[in-house]
This record gives sequence, C-alpha cells and structure tokens, in this order.
Amino acid sequence: MLFKAVEALAILVAGLMVGNELTVAVFLHPTLRKLPEGQHASARRAFALLFGRAMPFWYAAVLVLTAWAAWIGPPLRSVNGKLLVAAAILWLLAIVYTLIFPAPLNSKIGHWQLDRLPPEWRAQGVRWDRYHAVRMVVIVAALVCLVAGSVVYE
Repeated sequence: MLFKAVEALAILVAGLMVGNELTVAVFLHPTLRKLPEGQHASARRAFALLFGRAMPFWYAAVLVLTAWAAWIGPPLRSVNGKLLVAAAILWLLAIVYTLIFPAPLNSKIGHWQLDRLPPEWRAQGVRWDRYHAVRMVVIVAALVCLVAGSVVYE
C-alpha cells in the first residue's frame, strides 16, 4: 500500500514538473523572444529568479520520491524494479547536469541589471535554452521510466 502511494505521488510530482519544464521550453521562452528587448530581458530575469528559487526543491522532491519508490518497490531483478532505478538515476543525472550547466547561467540571468544588460544577454538566454533542451530529454526519459515502472507487469 505504501509503495503504491509513493509511486503515485512520484508520478504526480514528476509529471507536473516535466509539464512545467516543457511549457518553459515550448511556450514561455519562444514567446519572450518576440517581446521588445526591455520587456524580454525583464521577464526572463523575473522567471529566472522565480524558477531559481522553486525548482531545486521540486527536482529534489522528484528524486527522493522516485528513489523511495525504487527502494520499497519491486525487486531489482524485475523489469519494474529496473525501470524505477533507471528513473531515479536519470533524475539524479538531470540534477547534476543542472548544477553544472543551466543553474549557474540561470543565476547570471537572474542578476541582470536591466539598465545595464550585458552585451551577450541574448546569447546567454539562447545558451540556457540549449542546456534546457538537453535536460528536457533526460527528464522526459526519467518520467517515461517512472511511469513504465508502475504499469509494466511481468
């Protein structure tokens, strides 16, 4: 019973997070790029600050829930167990990747002085979007493993 509750919560929290990250990649940032320079930079900075505060906790929660589900769930020798472990490993990789690539850049973006934007501010945004696209591949794969681990039965 505990396993199913943890598994369901992990899927819910992970699914919402992947949906949020997908929205940033597909809708938010492409729309911001169409705004006039000052509005674009201001909105990008505001979102960088907001997500910079919220996402570390969200990513950590997904990793903890997924690892917990893998720990108390089916044996590792089962397909379900392997999928849950793979999901936990992918979440961990996404966090490590984030700490190395997008997070430091996000911090720079969040500290832009809007009256004195760095000359390469647009390039920083494009680079962050590329880093985010790589992360999206990893977290979508992690979510697929998590969901598959809960529905595949041997």
